[in-house]
Amino acid sequence: MRRLLRALAIFCAAIVGLQVFSAPSAVAADISQDADAIAKSAGQKWALKSLANGKYVSVELNETDAQLEWRLRARADSVGSWERFTLHTNHRAKTIGLRSEATGFLVTSEFNDGGDREGMLRARGVRLGQWQQFTPDYLKETPPSGSPQGSQVLAFTAAPTGGTPKYVTAEVGETGDGLLRARGSRLGSWEKFVLEPVTSAGDVQPPQVGAANATTLNVMSWNVCANNNGKCGWSDARAGFVELNEEIKARLKSPDVILFQEFCEKHAKRVEWMLEDHTGRGWDVRFAPVHHQTDGPRIQKQCAMGPAPDSADRGAFGIAIAVPEENVWYKRHDLTSPQPAVHEQRSALCAALPARAVMVCNAHFTAGGDDFGDPKGEWRTEQAAQLAEIVKVYEQRGYRTIFGGDFNSVPPDHTISDPPNTILIKTYAEYRECDENSIKERPRDGDATKPFDKRAIKIDYIFAQDTAEFSSCSVDADTGKSDHYPIYGTVKLPGT
Repeated sequence: MRRLLRALAIFCAAIVGLQVFSAPSAVAADISQDADAIAKSAGQKWALKSLANGKYVSVELNETDAQLEWRLRARADSVGSWERFTLHTNHRAKTIGLRSEATGFLVTSEFNDGGDREGMLRARGVRLGQWQQFTPDYLKETPPSGSPQGSQVLAFTAAPTGGTPKYVTAEVGETGDGLLRARGSRLGSWEKFVLEPVTSAGDVQPPQVGAANATTLNVMSWNVCANNNGKCGWSDARAGFVELNEEIKARLKSPDVILFQEFCEKHAKRVEWMLEDHTGRGWDVRFAPVHHQTDGPRIQKQCAMGPAPDSADRGAFGIAIAVPEENVWYKRHDLTSPQPAVHEQRSALCAALPARAVMVCNAHFTAGGDDFGDPKGEWRTEQAAQLAEIVKVYEQRGYRTIFGGDFNSVPPDHTISDPPNTILIKTYAEYRECDENSIKERPRDGDATKPFDKRAIKIDYIFAQDTAEFSSCSVDADTGKSDHYPIYGTVKLPGT
C-alpha cells in the first residue's frame, strides 16, 4: 500500500509541477506540494521584523480575497511557519529573493495591480524572476536589543519592469494594517526591517548514542552535475527530477548511504520517493545549499531554471545526503571559501543515525584554478581540515563516522597532473579511504572518478575512521549524464 501511495504521489507531483512551473502564479492547492519539496533543506531560515512597529512579517494564508491571498503583513508577535523565509539569489547575492516556508513560493511585488494593491508583496511567485528579486541595502545600524546573534538591519527595493526601484514599506500608520508594498521613494522608518536568523533543530547538538555493534554499510557517492554544465548530458544541461531519478536508479547497488554533489534542492523529496519505491524501505534525503555573500548574510545560490519550455524552478543549488529514514538529526556546516562576492561558499552536510551510532557527512570542496579562486589549493586544504574537525567532534560524542564527496583534489600519491597533491595528506593519515592500497606502488591513490578529454583523475572519495575496514571499493565505468563516475564502498565499522 505504501508503494502504491508513493507512486500516486509521484504522479501527482509531476502533474502539479507542470501546472506550477508553467503558470504565472501559484494557487492554494499547490502549497503542500512545493512546501513538501523544500522541507528537506538544511538552509538557514529567517524572520523579517518591521522596525516601524516591532512586528514580524507574516504570510496571510487565510485570506478569502484571491487578490489578497498570501499577502505580507507586519503584524505577528512571534515567529511560526507563516513568518519564516529562506533567502535565494541568482545574481551572486547582489539581489535576493524571499521564499515563504508556509507556501513554498517566492515573495512577489504586484506591480500590475492598481490602487492600494499596487506593489503589494505576496508569497506566490513560482520562479526567481524580476518581480521576485529585491536589491538589499544592509544598513550600518545596530539591531534592537534582544535580537538574535547574526541579525541585520536592512532596507530593500523592488523595480517594476522598466521602472524606478521602490523601497519596500510596512504601512503602519493610523489606517495601515502592516501591509508590505514596494512603493517608497525614500528611506524612512517604515522602510527599515531587521533580518533575524531563526534557530532550527540543526543548530543543537545531535542525540547522544550508546554502545553499538559492528555494522556494515554500502556507501555511494556521485557528483550528478545537475545544474547547468554544458558538458553534462541532461536536457539543456539541466536535470529534471524524472530524468535524474532514472540515472540514479540505474546506478544503485543496494546502497545504505548516498552522497550527492551538484544537486538541486527540489529534487531531494523526489529522489527520496524514488529510493523508497525502488528499494522497498524508508529513506530520508536531506539537502544543503551553497551560498554567495556580499556585505550581508550568506544567500542561497539557485539552480539554473529547468529546461525549456516550462523553465521550472529547481530550488537552491548544493549537496544532498540519502540515509535510512531512522535519521533524526542533520546539520549544515559552512566551509571557509574564497571571495564570497565572487565565488561559491561551499557547505558540508551531516546526518545522524543514532540507533547505529553512525554519523555520515558529505562535502563538495572549492574547485581549483584561477576561475574558482584556489589555484594553489590553500582554500581546499583549509576545507579538508575543517571537515576533519567536524567529523572529530561527532566522534567525541560516540559516533562512528563516514564522510566523503567531491573534494576537487587529487590524492597524495597522484603525481601526473592537476597539482597540488598535498591537500588530503592529513586526511589520509588520520582516516581510511575506500580505494586506499588498491594500487601497490601508489597506496594513497585510486581509480579515476573524473574523466577529461585527455586524462582522468580521482577527486571523489569515501572515508571512514581508521579502525574501519573496506571490503570493497569500485568506480562505475559509465558517467551517465553526469561528468563524474559514481564511486562505491562497502565498509565495516567496528563495535563501540
